[in-house]
Amino acid sequence: MSKNIIEVDPAKFPWLDLNRYTFCMGAENGGILYLSGQTASEYDPELGRVVCKGDLLDQTRVIYEKLAVALEAAGMTFQSVVQTVDYVDATALPLYRQTGAIRKEYLGENNALGATGICVERLLRPDAFIEVSMVAMKGEKKPINPGWDRYGQLTYVPGVVVDDDFVWTSGFVGSEDINGQANYPQDTARQVELTYGIINKVLDGAGAKPEDVVKTLDYISPQCLLQYPNTADVRRGFFGDRLPASTSIPVNRLLRPEGHVEIEVVAVKGGTREEIRVPEWKENYGSLTQNAGVKKGRLLQISGQSSVDHTTGVPVGGYDIVAQTEQAYSNIARIMEEGGYSMDDVLNTIEWVAPNGMMDYRKVGEVRRKYFGDRFPSATGISMHQILGRPEQLIEVTAVAVV
Repeated sequence: MSKNIIEVDPAKFPWLDLNRYTFCMGAENGGILYLSGQTASEYDPELGRVVCKGDLLDQTRVIYEKLAVALEAAGMTFQSVVQTVDYVDATALPLYRQTGAIRKEYLGENNALGATGICVERLLRPDAFIEVSMVAMKGEKKPINPGWDRYGQLTYVPGVVVDDDFVWTSGFVGSEDINGQANYPQDTARQVELTYGIINKVLDGAGAKPEDVVKTLDYISPQCLLQYPNTADVRRGFFGDRLPASTSIPVNRLLRPEGHVEIEVVAVKGGTREEIRVPEWKENYGSLTQNAGVKKGRLLQISGQSSVDHTTGVPVGGYDIVAQTEQAYSNIARIMEEGGYSMDDVLNTIEWVAPNGMMDYRKVGEVRRKYFGDRFPSATGISMHQILGRPEQLIEVTAVAVV
């Protein structure tokens, strides 16, 4: 069953002409809805261009108004939301805590959803302070909280399980209690080990196991880039030989300054687990602590793909972001093909762009047209600190499909 492209009524969406973009506002399949990341961008006729106006709080309110229109067009409400991600510009951090009141106004009280907030290198629009993406589902939601009191004051919970099957978590940073105070070890592997201890408690509360995890996303603080490779053994210890799809993204910093890595996961309790391995990639992909793609139930998660040609293990494209994006989407298409699926099954992509790739980033739209035609998935584009790889690598793409 192909995805449903969410068509927004232009009369209810006065901010932008959505026909100009190579993404849709939202894509849904089987009751799972991925919304594109939204900023407060709007067309200003006096200036003749798209701008983001106001401070962080003004922009957050506009974003939630936009998301409300998209949810309504999909036949859902904010009560359907299972996960949010806030991408925050560093200059807006002093006001960020105050966005909680706006979240509560739109999301409501006691709304079970997971959430992550990270500080990005910058947003694609230079006058934007925040971008918000959402996932929503039709079904019965149940909050998962292993008994951590602090979540009673927040606008999210550690995790949520939908229809006793799909598990969505918040982002977590590992710490240990020393004399009643949270201590964040400066050994990155130890901090990640503590993080997986938290994740394990949330999974257990949902009745899930590590082998049910289909996706992990690691947000990495630059302070631990040299130590980050040491976390591979922690992943192997937690997942064993049932490795999920995974993406590792260096960001500007974590909201918790002592934090090294923040991790969010998605798990599916039911259905048969399928690990997609591309035969010709075995030599260069087989040693990684991730699978190229993992499907369980209806959800197929794809590991982040960059400009690396996995048949040779060598990045291609030089400093040409269009050529690099072509390789990334070619990799994704090959994973989908190996699993017996098509690019039309892709509901959402995130394009993570290195700062030195921003100048020509708009040109990658032609690559998206090549692979998706006029049936674009929802999408978010974010500037990351750097790619984990060579300096000339400019972009990494994650994708998720419902099949």
